[in-house]
Amino acid sequence: MTHRTETGISIKGIRDGLLVTLGDGEYADVLVRLDAELAEKQEFLQGSRIALAVGQRPLQRQQLSEIQQLFARHRLLLWTVLADADDTKTAARELELATRLPGSQTDLDGKQLQTPLPDRQPAPTPIGTGALLLKETLRSGRAVYHEGAIIILGDVNPGAEVIAAGDVIVWGRLRGLVHAGALGDETAVICALDLNPTQLRIADQIAIPPETRRRKSEPEQAVIRDGQITAEAWHSR
Repeated sequence: MTHRTETGISIKGIRDGLLVTLGDGEYADVLVRLDAELAEKQEFLQGSRIALAVGQRPLQRQQLSEIQQLFARHRLLLWTVLADADDTKTAARELELATRLPGSQTDLDGKQLQTPLPDRQPAPTPIGTGALLLKETLRSGRAVYHEGAIIILGDVNPGAEVIAAGDVIVWGRLRGLVHAGALGDETAVICALDLNPTQLRIADQIAIPPETRRRKSEPEQAVIRDGQITAEAWHSR
């Protein structure tokens, strides 16, 4: 279902979250209208992943960064920018945002492929399976799903997504979105050598880290304590 507001902003549910299409008008006015729209529906929308469709509207890196921060203030994750203008696509990639939706029959520039690619999303894995081990860095636009634990020997970049029914362990830098205990396991943990994600989820709890970053990285784990996600030192046992 598509919801088009009086402001001209369209919000549509898609498989990967929400598709937000900007309305016409000057950039500053559109930003104000978008902020008001998200504030009005924050309780309903918060925690969603956002694909932003801007059409031929030219946007610079600073403008996309402002939009990204606006979504973050409303507890929304901007991960994809769908644009027609090449300069806008370049600006999106500089912010490590994807420029296409998973499974779309286009290349990285949004051009239609001559030979359609198969959908690369993994097939569902039966509950109770062992851990999934990945020896790679997950880049923007990559999504991994597994109904067990996931262990990643590499980094999880901004714009990448990891969803597991069990724990998630990242032997590297965690910068993307990670959801552990996705089937409701509140005892699941998220561990990383450098924990600085765009968003963390454990069971039905959501945490978005502050914009200020630590000067020194250290191994940490995220767990649910007293009904909320807490980051603490990750000690070997």
